[in-house]
Amino acid sequence: MKTLFAFLFAVSGLAAQTLVEIGTKADDLVIDLRYTTADNYFKTAFYPKHARAWLRPATAAKLALVQAELKSQGLGLKIWDAYRPLAVQRAMWRTLPDARFVADPAKGGRHNRGAAVDATLVDARGVELPMPTAHDDFSEKAGAHFKLVPPEIFKNREKLQQVMTKHGFALFESEWWHFDDADWERYEALDLPMGTPQAQKHLLLDPRVVEAAVNARLVLGTPQKHPANPLFQADKPWENSMNNLYPNVIWDEDEQLFKLWYKCVLADKEVIAQMDQPSTVHDVGWYLLYATSRDGIRWDKPELGLHKFAGSSANNIVARDCPNVGVFKDLHDADPARRYKMVSDVGLGKPQVRFSADGIHWGEAMAAHGFGAQNGDTHNNAFWDERSGKYLWFTKLYLGERLVSRFESADFLTWKNDGLVLRSSLAEGRASQTYCMPVFRYGSLYLSFVMMYHVGSDRSVDCELAWSPDGLQWQRVAPGTPFIPRGAKGSYDSECIYAMAGPPILKDGKLMIFYGGDDFPHTGWKRHCLPCLATLRPDGFAGYTPIEAGQPSHVLTRALRLTSEPVCITADVAPGGSLRVLAVDEQGTVLDTAEPVSMSVTDAALQWTKGTLKDPTARFKIELNHAVLYAISGGELVRQELPPAKNPLKSATRVIHPATTQTISFDTDAQGWKGVDQLEHHAAGGAKGGYIHVSRSGRALPIALSPVTAKESPLAGDWTQIIGGNGAEITCHVRSAKAGGRVMIELFANDIAQWQFETQTQFSPEWTKAVATLRYDWDDAEALAAGWKRAASSFSWTDTIQHIGKVVIVPGAAGAQGSFDLDELSVSGSGR
Repeated sequence: MKTLFAFLFAVSGLAAQTLVEIGTKADDLVIDLRYTTADNYFKTAFYPKHARAWLRPATAAKLALVQAELKSQGLGLKIWDAYRPLAVQRAMWRTLPDARFVADPAKGGRHNRGAAVDATLVDARGVELPMPTAHDDFSEKAGAHFKLVPPEIFKNREKLQQVMTKHGFALFESEWWHFDDADWERYEALDLPMGTPQAQKHLLLDPRVVEAAVNARLVLGTPQKHPANPLFQADKPWENSMNNLYPNVIWDEDEQLFKLWYKCVLADKEVIAQMDQPSTVHDVGWYLLYATSRDGIRWDKPELGLHKFAGSSANNIVARDCPNVGVFKDLHDADPARRYKMVSDVGLGKPQVRFSADGIHWGEAMAAHGFGAQNGDTHNNAFWDERSGKYLWFTKLYLGERLVSRFESADFLTWKNDGLVLRSSLAEGRASQTYCMPVFRYGSLYLSFVMMYHVGSDRSVDCELAWSPDGLQWQRVAPGTPFIPRGAKGSYDSECIYAMAGPPILKDGKLMIFYGGDDFPHTGWKRHCLPCLATLRPDGFAGYTPIEAGQPSHVLTRALRLTSEPVCITADVAPGGSLRVLAVDEQGTVLDTAEPVSMSVTDAALQWTKGTLKDPTARFKIELNHAVLYAISGGELVRQELPPAKNPLKSATRVIHPATTQTISFDTDAQGWKGVDQLEHHAAGGAKGGYIHVSRSGRALPIALSPVTAKESPLAGDWTQIIGGNGAEITCHVRSAKAGGRVMIELFANDIAQWQFETQTQFSPEWTKAVATLRYDWDDAEALAAGWKRAASSFSWTDTIQHIGKVVIVPGAAGAQGSFDLDELSVSGSGR
């Protein structure tokens, strides 16, 4: 039992929203999942062959107490079923729609919540004790209190019921083997697949997984575009302009149907006029259109009869006046009237939501609260996140460039702003911006398709891949390299690609990734973006492959806590190639070797020479010979934190340049400085000569900004070289007609990565010196501790000081002066 208890104590505050495995090596439970074979009432193998048993952590802890008590009596539990996906529940319900034996999937059962087990008693050898019936015997004999049973069987059933109820489980009247956690209502129903557990599948693109790679590098996967692309045309008179498309796609397990919701703009006045009661947002009309498909290739646009166009309701319009739509089916919400959810906006800072029972008939738009004035105007996307137990919404944050922000909510109406989570790189600046980012869960992490808008060049849009350990910290997998490449010039997707919202759909052994493809740049209203499809092998987003063929190549993982068996891998192996896996300890000693893999596999269980891995933790050395490794599963990472970023300013080989001083005196002119509203130069009257006067109307804060390039300003560039030393001291002289507010000094890297420091100097009518110090080799945490605050930036302190774009002086928020004077700003290198 120690393994189970140790794991439970290690689980974070998200434990109530996650599943943990039962039946690991040390807890002695016998696991016999009946639905991994067809030997059950339904004559169907609902679960994969290697499926494991999972429960909520608190439920698992109660079961551990049951097992401990039974073991003290020479007995134990055999588990026939535990967590069951909603998809399986729906399949069972279609065969046996009887709530006495199968919970209605519309409500979700206790099994679907990971809060119920089907169990029986075994002796010390693991042999089942006699019971009234077999599992899934839906006769009256299966009743929890059926009396006409022999005394020995009655005694066994009573023993099982007594110990289960003692430790927090409740009986189920029609099935003697079924026990519910008394607290089952705390949990939502889940639809996580029963294959390799989601929480324990580790994609190799996650840098937390790989400790070292020798003659191996990470490469993006290769989605294959379908030859039928584009899947359909804009061939209806109301499909006036399907720019960006913003596809939202699901596979509906209940209806065995692909469903697509897509954006349509009415860009021409004569088309807007054909709307029933014409209306516009941003001077154009808006429709949300709907299409369905049995195979994802051939699509139907049903005549729904909901909204009139040109006097007829024979069209596929499901909603209107809802720009930038995201749609998803929510299996978490118990209210069937809110089964489908829509997020959209009618402008920056104006998000809205709608609800529907079927995804076709939608309620009125309702305001979503908690958003800032600069959020929206992009492909909004949202989903229920079982890991955090919240709804997550990803949208744009516009601060002079397009950034990605995240919000979270418990009720889908009131949202908490988590702030900026991704932006372009320093090298890209504002030339390429993060336009939108549909997010989905996959394995142990979050993935997203990032649409990079090249606004500084040809206004094309590329689809890249990004990942996150928690949905908050995001990294692009291969910045600047498209995940779904655009087509050749003039082809259907040659200019822009906008990927789907929602997770890729696994069908027939391939992930289906739908996207909008456009042969016209991202500019203007009147352009068509058409639905397309790319397919990808499971887990194949990115993988490690040899750099130099014919030379030894391997990847070494970080330590995994082996909370489950078997260890599985996903890999592509070329003909004549191979993949060899060795389990090693922290010292590199080989614990066991797996049978070589000589063919492409997905979630393939490794066969170990010694039969099974007995160590609680292990690292894995995977030798690659004409092979690509994508994923490994079978345990959880011992260390979840991201590897520390390398700080080049702490390198022993770094050359420290001599300390110098750069000074801006303002004696002859403003030296390129600007004010947000107004800036005046005065040749005399400053602290030591000339000065500048910065002012703004109303109560807005006056701001003074330096030029942004080295050609215009001695302050722009790499301070480690132009100022030298190990750090710098920034000083300036200020005064204001009215006292109040501290002097704030801000640094921008390439005009986008912002850091700020509030000095101890108050503005006053007399000239006063303000000082801020910094050390170049600070890590971010140290910089924050020293008083420098990172403001809406995903870049490090090192990035900032090596790419100074401008220096800004502004009053702190405590004192909103309408104007102030600035003189003699200098930056001096120091050895501190």
